[in-house]
Amino acid sequence: MRKILAALLLSVVSLSSNAHELPSALGDSVQVSSNGGSTTVEYCPDNTCEVFTLSGASASLPIQDFAFVYLFGVSEYIYLEPFQSNESSPAVQAVLARYRSDCPQQSARTAARCIVSLLAKRHAIQASFVRYDEGERNVVPISPAGYRHGT
Repeated sequence: MRKILAALLLSVVSLSSNAHELPSALGDSVQVSSNGGSTTVEYCPDNTCEVFTLSGASASLPIQDFAFVYLFGVSEYIYLEPFQSNESSPAVQAVLARYRSDCPQQSARTAARCIVSLLAKRHAIQASFVRYDEGERNVVPISPAGYRHGT
């Protein structure tokens, strides 16, 4: 009985540790999907989106972290102002804490920009700005230099 209880507890803990702060922080305007070995995060508050993709078996955490800190520290969407102004939120603090040894934490926005650069160097992240216009999907890639300066 103890072994069953311990196994059940471990499975619950491992499931909760896989949850990311991104959906809880941004709600329905963000979608995370995995397909064909890549993970994509789409932030779409209106008929435009910022889309981030990373391929690989362990892409989920780094791409969600990248999207989180990009949307927090770089993105210029006006819809993000409440999210971006809440530097002390548990979600922001949790994501920033994962990179504390690599990025100074004097300011949450500065730390977020540092993490964007760090993850862009470590991973082949593809970012793009997508606009849905007259039934068409128009995609404009964001260059890695644009990762730090907004779209």
